[in-house]
Order: sequence, then C-alpha cells, then structure tokens
Amino acid sequence: MNIKERVRSLLKEAELYKDQRLLKEARKKYTDVIEILEQQSRIQNRDALIAAVEKKRDSLDTAIIKWDQSRVNPEVSGKVQNLIKRLFTASEEGISDEENGINEAITLAKFGQYRQALEEFSRLVHLPIVCASAAKNAIKCYLELSESDECIEAVKGWWQDCCFTPEQYASITHFMQSAFEKSGLDLGDAMAEPQVGFAGGEDFTAPIDDDIIDITSIGINFQSGPMEGQHVEIDVSFQSGSLLSLIVASSEKALLQLLLKGTAIHDVDFYSPIAIFKGAAVVESNTGILSGPKKGDFSLDIRINSI
Repeated sequence: MNIKERVRSLLKEAELYKDQRLLKEARKKYTDVIEILEQQSRIQNRDALIAAVEKKRDSLDTAIIKWDQSRVNPEVSGKVQNLIKRLFTASEEGISDEENGINEAITLAKFGQYRQALEEFSRLVHLPIVCASAAKNAIKCYLELSESDECIEAVKGWWQDCCFTPEQYASITHFMQSAFEKSGLDLGDAMAEPQVGFAGGEDFTAPIDDDIIDITSIGINFQSGPMEGQHVEIDVSFQSGSLLSLIVASSEKALLQLLLKGTAIHDVDFYSPIAIFKGAAVVESNTGILSGPKKGDFSLDIRINSI
C-alpha cells in the first residue's frame, strides 16, 4: 500500500470511528495521518493537508472533552440538588433573596452540577442587584462544560437584553477575557461592545454587586505552624462578593488541617486580573465534595476581611 492509499485508509477509518462515537480512536487515526505526512517532504501541498487534518483532530479534542465531561458530571435529581443547596449553602443574615440565590447556585456548581447552576445564574442575571456576579459565575460554568461558543452568545444576548450597564458589561468582558485565557482559549474580539441602545426609562441606579474586585486566585503566606515560611497558591473557583470558593485536593492534608472552619488567615495575597492586593480572610466552611469531577476533594469558602 503506497503512502496515498495509506492516508486515505486511515482517514476513512477515522470517519468510521467518529460515526460510532469512538472519538479517541478516531483521534489516534488522525494523529497517524499527521505523522505520516510530516515524514513525507515530497508530497504536494503537504502543509495544507497537515493543517486540514489537524483542524479535524482539534475539533475531536473539543468533542472528547464534552463527552468526558458528560460522564464525570452526572446530573442528579432535582430532589438531591435541593438537598445539596440546603445542606451546603452557608446561611447569612442580612443578605437578599437574590444574593442567597447566587450562593445556592455556586453550591450546585461546587458539587459538579454545572448545568443546573448555569440555569440558576442565567435566571439571576436579569436581576440588577446580582446581574454581574451571576454573569461571571455563569461564564465559569460554561467553561467547565467546555461550551465557550455558547458562553459568548449568552453574554452577548444578556447585553442586548439590557441586563447590564455599560460599566458592568466592560467589567464582565474583562473578566471573561481573563477566564478564557486561563482555560487556554482565545476570546479575540468576539466581545467587542455592540452598539445597543437601552430601552427608554431603563433604571440602572439599583445597587450593583461588583464593589469587590474579581479575585482569580489567592496566595497564603504561613507565618507559623507546620507550614511556616511556605507560600501556597489556590485558584478561586467561584465568587460571590467577598466570599471566595476554593477547591483543595484531598491529598493536601496538612493544608486542609490549617484551613478549618473559623480559621483566620492574616497574610493573604489576592490576585486579580489587574493587580495583587494584600489582605486577610477567614475560613467560613471546609466541606468534602460528594459528587462530580472533584469528588473526594474539599470545597473551602473564605471571606475577605480586608484588602
């Protein structure tokens, strides 16, 4: 079998595997084709052929991620979702129903229920007092579900529905740019501000929920104890105002023991897309994750005390 016939055969096998939802097997066939072409410098239009096959393989990579995500994040029943929200959402005095809704949706997301959490955030994004927080957390859910294109369309739709002020929209798109980059995605100019006129008489004087700057990760500097002198950085999974949700692996036993509920953290670096801030925080919860891709790890909620 000559090179041309071998490549055709492999491509045909890849398509057959795709039709049977054997995505990883199909990806392997595309990789085999690319490796063969790279070794054949005399093939006409070789670089264009390689680029075309790489594009097919990249498309498969996205499909594989979505397929794997659907298997590791099984949706549980509504009854169980309500139980998760009730048991693991920290109760706070003096917060609005809208803010409590944000916290409940974050709780669902922490337990891998991204689809249901996204539905909650999408509902809350139409409420002025929590619209920016809901949108930013919805963006994180979309990325967890590997739905970047859907994310872009959703945020554009919310803007066209006049859910945000121009200032809020600018803050959300800046946050979105950072989140996409962190996930290895290129947002490009997809979120260039559209020319949309707000409905006459629209009132945007209601309190907005972004007076606390977006925090992407924190760094804890331990001044005493078994981790004295160490600096530990942890990504922020979700944020509701001054409340940050973090995920810590179950293998980090020493760290988890130092971050029990009620623990004050006096030397914290708060990393945002624009700067690093020094401050302090307190651990409000330290909870084992019972389901989803982070099952067995721990969800920590920390409250920013000063920044």
